[in-house]
Amino acid sequence: MEMWPKRASLTNPALQIRNVANKFIGVICVTSIAALLSCGGGDSKELKNSPPQVPDTAEISPLAFESSGIILGEMVPEVSQTVSVRVKNVSSTPQRIETVVSDCGCATPTWVDEPIAPGSTADIELTVDPGSKQGIKLSKKVTVVVENGPPISLGIEGHVRTFVTYSPDSIDAPPDDASDVAKVEIVLESADGALFKINTVLPAVQVVQTTSPALRQVVVIDWEKWRTSGQPNKIEILTTHPQAPALSVTVRRSKEKR
Repeated sequence: MEMWPKRASLTNPALQIRNVANKFIGVICVTSIAALLSCGGGDSKELKNSPPQVPDTAEISPLAFESSGIILGEMVPEVSQTVSVRVKNVSSTPQRIETVVSDCGCATPTWVDEPIAPGSTADIELTVDPGSKQGIKLSKKVTVVVENGPPISLGIEGHVRTFVTYSPDSIDAPPDDASDVAKVEIVLESADGALFKINTVLPAVQVVQTTSPALRQVVVIDWEKWRTSGQPNKIEILTTHPQAPALSVTVRRSKEKR
């Protein structure tokens, strides 16, 4: 009778250690595969393609202007204009104007310091002074500061008309040690056809002052008179033209006197 070889005994210590090691390796492999599938599976593709979530932090003012800007048109030097601009409460709660400011000292605002009900409006009056400078474009901005929200701004535009041209509008003063200095002429001409004359020059630095109205006037600067007047950095020419009563000439002084 044929005899089969005996199997190794399960009680063999070496065999037991090998079986335990194989089971431990199998558990590690299964766990690693599961973790890999959970991290690199179909969900990762969805996360990769999802747009980033950016919170909307932009603030909207509770007040809004009813016009897109203030157009003053043609202005006369030294003649102020007053305009009214309307704001509306577009929020669901009462709002109050804290203050109104401009980016220059040429606009003076006036408003009612009372809460504006939701859906209601309020008027702001602006008095704009173009100053004495002729032939310039006026481009300014007024800002309404709201008590419970971001401010709103509105542009102001205008053009200051030229009535009397004059040249030069700035002159260089001679050095203090210069003895024989040439006189400087400032030529003024009517731009609208109106006759005018020079009333006075401040300080009194002119050589000759004509008394007859004309379309063209000339002011001659005497530098000695300018020196004895304190060497001012501005000369004012006052005329009889109703739309150009005062014209300014800048005096650039020598560096050692600045």
